[in-house]
Amino acid sequence: MRVFLQLVLVLGILSESLIACRLYAICAKSGLTIPTLSTSEQSIVLNQFTVLFNQSEFMANGWALMGYQVANPDSVEPIYRSDSPATEDSTAYWNSVSTLMNDNEHIIGIGHLRAATSGDNTVPNPHPFLFYENGISYSLIHHGTVNKDLLHDLITNNGTEISWLNEHEPQTFGGGPWQGEGWSSVVDSELLMLYVMQNIDFEGSIITGLEMALSTLVEAGVPHSQLNLIFSNGNDLYVFGGANGLSIAESEEHYAVMTLPPSNDELNWVGISPGDLIVINEDGITYHSGFAETDPKDPSIVPIEEFLIMLPAYPNPFNGSVTFDLMARSNEFVTYSIFTLTGKVIYRHNLQIPNTGLKKVMWNVKSQNNQNIASGTYIIKASTNNESKTQKIVFIK
Repeated sequence: MRVFLQLVLVLGILSESLIACRLYAICAKSGLTIPTLSTSEQSIVLNQFTVLFNQSEFMANGWALMGYQVANPDSVEPIYRSDSPATEDSTAYWNSVSTLMNDNEHIIGIGHLRAATSGDNTVPNPHPFLFYENGISYSLIHHGTVNKDLLHDLITNNGTEISWLNEHEPQTFGGGPWQGEGWSSVVDSELLMLYVMQNIDFEGSIITGLEMALSTLVEAGVPHSQLNLIFSNGNDLYVFGGANGLSIAESEEHYAVMTLPPSNDELNWVGISPGDLIVINEDGITYHSGFAETDPKDPSIVPIEEFLIMLPAYPNPFNGSVTFDLMARSNEFVTYSIFTLTGKVIYRHNLQIPNTGLKKVMWNVKSQNNQNIASGTYIIKASTNNESKTQKIVFIK
């Protein structure tokens, strides 16, 4: 009986991964646009779009692709939305990819493959959801399921204040007003977008607004694994989700985010940690750890006893190299990163803890691209899927 139950659980997890939506985003580095990437970088990006195309075979409810241009005009619209898998809509898909990669000086690209879990599944993919305000086009793509009644109650203060909904009618292709037929057609992700924007407007800050919205949802019982999202204002990508629900990679000329990244490219894809917000723009990556605290009910996290220890680095201060010991379960995968005090990632590396449970790590004070770095204070962060540890180090030339 126990073996049968385990088999059912495994099959359930596999089936969920097969029907899950797929998210994708790309951001060109400073001074570049997607069309001006080098030939080798264009090839890497094209491979990402090919992987996304192949994944769409299992996404029965369509795909969408949009881009932000350098000028970042108001009222940005998707390049294309479809109600068919890209594999059945290949001409439109590859024409849209060509538009993003070759036209209009796009600096950010966003893609979504839909497997409907809420709302009307007969309409073209409604992602990305859009919100226009003060000349800025905000967008959100999301994978997960959030109870629509919960979102409605949060937006309207349990139904006592409906003005925010009334001011922003459903976008889901003319589905009707909130009080009528629109409710059956609206997708939970659109309500999530409205709740996020409501908090951003109230707080006057994207970071603080996202923190308020996501923390409230987690406290209400929504696990991180149901909040995989990419939010953008045209200049920045804000990435959040469950453990490894999204992965991030950096090349010499661009950053990329994917639900299921390629296994056949040269990039180092790193899964995000639950409760962290990652902000990506042309100038780099900033990590906000513990952005929404880890929820023990998150099914993407196996409930195990915590065990990650990072011993004090030595020598500290240092001027050559610095060494520190990591202790964790044998065969555990650990990511260690070096940050500036402003949150910029200088170096990141994945390693596996040996059978002894102890790993000695030495950093030679070089950046990810083997460049020299400036004197100053830095932060080491070691992370597993379940916990993280940090400490400060001081580099003196």
